[in-house]
Amino acid sequence: MESYNSIMLSKFMSFVLRHKPQNFGLIPDQYGYVDLYAFFIVLRDRYRNIELSDIRDVVQNCPKQRFEIKGDKIRARYGHSLEVILDTAPSEPPDYLYHGASPAMKHAILTEGLQPIARKYVHLSKTREDAFQVGRRKSKNPIIFTVTAKDAHHKGIKFYDIGMVVLTEKIPIEFLELRDDYQPLTQTKKA
Repeated sequence: MESYNSIMLSKFMSFVLRHKPQNFGLIPDQYGYVDLYAFFIVLRDRYRNIELSDIRDVVQNCPKQRFEIKGDKIRARYGHSLEVILDTAPSEPPDYLYHGASPAMKHAILTEGLQPIARKYVHLSKTREDAFQVGRRKSKNPIIFTVTAKDAHHKGIKFYDIGMVVLTEKIPIEFLELRDDYQPLTQTKKA
């Protein structure tokens, strides 16, 4: 057993709920929900002294709104590599959305558009700064694509607003712009 902090707990919760619930004996429904108490038992097997209230705290305090509890069930709201049905209605997006990526992906994105590589949906950010931070997971100096989301919406592309993140199935290249002059408002150092 390991001790934990809220960041470690959130990362493990994401792994289990987004990618491998079956490896832990959890069976998600079509929307990705699993039994909260069964999930708690999985976490308790890994982390000593965890309480149900710790899970609820992570869900309520996660700035990226990754999780959701409804009644006696819990799920990840986005980021799945397994099949889940979005129970969020498509919505009209803002004029622009953003996607941070590694420079190594530039050619592929400019050739094929944005595709959900290891996930079921493309994740878009509402601000350039958020896209930059997402891109920093893959590269120290990510590139930021601007998505002309309103135009894409008018051409039939569906967008799903999940709070901090907007999901879509794909973005064709005709709705992408790349500016090489983006400078983040803040520089964050990795610990």
